[in-house]
Amino acid sequence: MANITITKTDAETDTDTDTATDNKRRKGSRLKSTLWFVALWCVGVGGAMLLALPFKLLIQAATH
Repeated sequence: MANITITKTDAETDTDTDTATDNKRRKGSRLKSTLWFVALWCVGVGGAMLLALPFKLLIQAATH
């Protein structure tokens, strides 16, 4: 696979409005990434609990 690098030319330099738009986009992207992280963490913890539940029930049944 080839690596492709895209660079800006002098005519495409950022203006103040472009920077403000990029900051909003970055902030929204960061929030989205954080929400995905939290959601996947919750799914992982829930999955681990569901995986451990049958063993917990077996141990409780064996001890009674």
